[in-house]
Amino acid sequence: MVAHRYGQALFDLAEEQDLRQPLLEELTELKKVFADQPELGVFLTSKQISFAAKSKMLQFLIDKASQTVANLLRMTFDYGRLCTLDAIINEYIRLNDEFEKTVRASVITAIKLEDAQKERLASSFAGVVGAKKVYLDEKIDPDIIGGVILKSNSYIYDGSIRTKIAHIKRLLLK
Repeated sequence: MVAHRYGQALFDLAEEQDLRQPLLEELTELKKVFADQPELGVFLTSKQISFAAKSKMLQFLIDKASQTVANLLRMTFDYGRLCTLDAIINEYIRLNDEFEKTVRASVITAIKLEDAQKERLASSFAGVVGAKKVYLDEKIDPDIIGGVILKSNSYIYDGSIRTKIAHIKRLLLK
């Protein structure tokens, strides 16, 4: 996969140059720019837009970027791979998380968790998955009735009341 190769090369370069953390911050910001302005990606990859206009817009991004990110933008643009930029950044983030033993997980609850509850949940989950740090993306879903559902790349824990009721229902129907 192209994104994996580019992301790995970018991560290796960042480690060699001791730029892993600053590059992570810059790539995260770049990802946010493209997410907040989806028409920017469409503009830069559209066949209806002139090469000169796209180059001018790309230069605006490059002027604000570090040398490494500027090179990444130029290379993906020149090779027609700008549409994979988001996947490349995601791969870099994944590799960095793996390096730092960080896990990103979503937590689904029926009501909003207090900060102390989120910290305890993150700490407990870190112990279960062997991570140093856990980032929780909180989602509210009243349909789960109560309890918690935790999902990461390699782990799913469903302790919701809805699932427990469904399990009891299946047992009663046997």
